[in-house]
Amino acid sequence: METMLVKVVVAGVLGAHGIGHVLGWLPALGLARFEGTSGGSWLVGGLLGDGGSRLVAVALFAVPTVGFLAAAVGLLLGQAWWRPVAVASAGMSLAATAIFPHAFPAGSTVGSIAVNLLVLYAIVVAGWGAEAAGA
Repeated sequence: METMLVKVVVAGVLGAHGIGHVLGWLPALGLARFEGTSGGSWLVGGLLGDGGSRLVAVALFAVPTVGFLAAAVGLLLGQAWWRPVAVASAGMSLAATAIFPHAFPAGSTVGSIAVNLLVLYAIVVAGWGAEAAGA
């Protein structure tokens, strides 16, 4: 029972974190605006212009949206693939945040980085989740 509760809580955190990434791609598509945020990029803005920069933002933030949601479902279903999907999603999220540092409000950026680092530590360093996934 305790293992199932942990799986549900971790899956909830992964899923919520994935959904939070919509803050990065909804403004890039022009579907929402959030005060104190910017879709500008220090890396790709000058190279690709505004339109190209927005496309990159959509791609970079959509991947962890889908990835973290998939990882949450995979964990709940006992699939071993949830771990590499969560790790890849955390890496992509960190890269997207580095390239678009003002895509989220400041508090959300700090929270996102913290969750990403926790996911990477728990899975890569501590090896957590192999037994929880039934692997």
